[in-house]
Amino acid sequence: MSRNTHARRRPGRRAAVAAGLVLAVGLGVSTQVAAQAAVPAPVKASAKASAALRTVSGFNGDVVTQVADFYGAYIDAEDDAAGPDTALTKALRAHYLTPAFAKQLKAWEKTNQVDGVLRAQNVPVQWTVSEGGNGLEVVVTLTFGGGESPTTTNLVVKQEPTGRITDIRTTGIAPAKAPAKASAAVRSVSGRTGDSVTQVADFYGAYVDAKDAPAGPDAALSTALRAHYLTPAFAKQLKAWEKTNQADGVLRAQNVPVQWTVSEGANSREIAVTHTFGGGESPTVTTSLVVKLEPVFGDVTDIRTTSAR
Repeated sequence: MSRNTHARRRPGRRAAVAAGLVLAVGLGVSTQVAAQAAVPAPVKASAKASAALRTVSGFNGDVVTQVADFYGAYIDAEDDAAGPDTALTKALRAHYLTPAFAKQLKAWEKTNQVDGVLRAQNVPVQWTVSEGGNGLEVVVTLTFGGGESPTTTNLVVKQEPTGRITDIRTTGIAPAKAPAKASAAVRSVSGRTGDSVTQVADFYGAYVDAKDAPAGPDAALSTALRAHYLTPAFAKQLKAWEKTNQADGVLRAQNVPVQWTVSEGANSREIAVTHTFGGGESPTVTTSLVVKLEPVFGDVTDIRTTSAR
């Protein structure tokens, strides 16, 4: 996945005064060792192998990022091994959809007997979010099935200026394509089910959105995200860590990053997450985390800080 240039929609609460920035640089609750001995930052590949490394970046107030966060987490919730996580899908809808559109969507689903967010009865194996016709519309492409006969659905997702979704409609319009010379101007994010980088990016993207909600932190969504993505044992350890360190254990900070990047780590069960705080005229602080996943379902079993600068 790649997230390129970005247009900001709103400053949000993340651009806090850097003088008040407080980072918690303690290590993961299950690995209390020196930071220098932990896995450093994202792994860098050689020039020939760079294409093999998967990396996802998100930005505050960016419409493509926000819709990708919603769809990524929503698909994870619907594709849960134990069955759809209705608590998470409900929290995601409440956070990302306007109340009026949420009501319309329920009526549409009752009539059509399919999921209104996905416009389908099953879950896609791959998804792409791209810039649309204007600054408040993005195109979401969902790929179902696989093998020799996949099917594709294109949706247009419309947002209000504050970022909440006001409409989702099926369309034959494909994502916008820029001329070769200006290809970097078109923002596009892709994800696929069962991919560890996608899953951690979905978690962190939606979690940052929940913490940075214009009306204040969305406790219902952040709680639902933790319940879905963290193992029960680690969730309990994380609460104890937070009580001791007086900081958010997922972000390892007391405020919200302005940018984040998720990359492949030292092995398939360790993902590197980098957060950038501050910005503008304020000093920038960067923290590097390693997120460890359990091998069967990919739930998070540890988050540890490797560096802060």
